[in-house]
Amino acid sequence: MVHHNESANSTGSVGAQHDSNSTSDTHKKRSRPSSPTLSSNAPNIAPALRNCLHMHTRPHWENISLRNAPMFLLRSNIGGTKSSERKAARNDLSTLPDWNDNVTFNIFGKECKMRRRICQYSSGGNISYSYSGLKKNTTDAPDFPPILYQIKCQVETLICDYIMKLLNENDGTILSTINSDFVDMVKTMNQSKDAKKKEIYNYCLLNHYRNGEEYMGYHSDDETSLDQNVPIASVSLGVTRHFDIKPKKKNSEGKRPRAARIDLGDGDLLLMFKPMQDHYEHQIPVEKRVIGERINLTFRRIIN
Repeated sequence: MVHHNESANSTGSVGAQHDSNSTSDTHKKRSRPSSPTLSSNAPNIAPALRNCLHMHTRPHWENISLRNAPMFLLRSNIGGTKSSERKAARNDLSTLPDWNDNVTFNIFGKECKMRRRICQYSSGGNISYSYSGLKKNTTDAPDFPPILYQIKCQVETLICDYIMKLLNENDGTILSTINSDFVDMVKTMNQSKDAKKKEIYNYCLLNHYRNGEEYMGYHSDDETSLDQNVPIASVSLGVTRHFDIKPKKKNSEGKRPRAARIDLGDGDLLLMFKPMQDHYEHQIPVEKRVIGERINLTFRRIIN
C-alpha cells in the first residue's frame, strides 16, 4: 500500500491512496500480482528464478511518483514466483559469509554501533562505497555471489523490458519523467550483443533487518560516487516494512512533514530515478509490532 500526504504534490500515482494520517504499525494482507515475464536472453539462473522467465503475463508496474521524484514499483516479483522460493532466496542471502555485525558510524561526532547488519558486493570485487560516516568501515566489495548475481540479472532484465515497452508503445507521459540519459543507455544495451555491456548495476548494498526494532534513519543516496543517471533499484525480501519519504526543504511553517509512506513487501522492487535524491530523504522506521526479518538489496551503479 502507498500513502501520500495530500500536500506532497503527487504526480498521478497509480493505485496510490492519499492518507496523511497513516501511522499504524498493523500489516494487512494484500493480494499478490501475477508473475513476471523476462527476456529470453537472460543468463542461466537458479530454478526458482528460472520459473520467472517463462510466464506470459506482463509485470504490472505502478507509477508512485512525487513531484521531482519519479518512482516505479513492481510488487512480489523478485526472487521467485512463490513465497517459498523467495524465502529460500532470502535464507541463501542471510547465510552469505560477508555480513558485518560490528559496523559503527558517527552522529555529531559520537561513534555509534549500527543495529542492523550489512554487507556489500560488486562486479569484479574491486569496488567500494561509503556513506554517512561509514568511510572507515569501507573495504572493497567482493564479487557478486551466485544468488545475488541471479537477482541482479532479474532486476536488470525487468527494468530493460519495461523501458523498451514504454518506447515501443511511445508512452511519452511516463518516459518524460525518466531521465533521457538512462533511456538512451537502455536502448544501447538492448542493441548490444556483448553481455558485459548489458550490465546496469555494478554494486549492491545489503541491509539485514532482523526485527521491527532494527531501522535506518532518514538519508539520501546522493554520494558523488553514484551514477545519478541510473535509478537506484531497491529489492525487499521478507516481512513488510514501511518506507517513509520526506522533503529536504522545509515548508512555509518551517516543517518537513512526511510526503509518502510505502509498504514494501516480499519480492517488491522499487525504482528511484533522478532527481529524487536531490529533493527527498527516505527511511525505514522502527516498527516494534513487526515480527520477522527483512533483507533489503539496493543495486547501484558506481562511477568513481
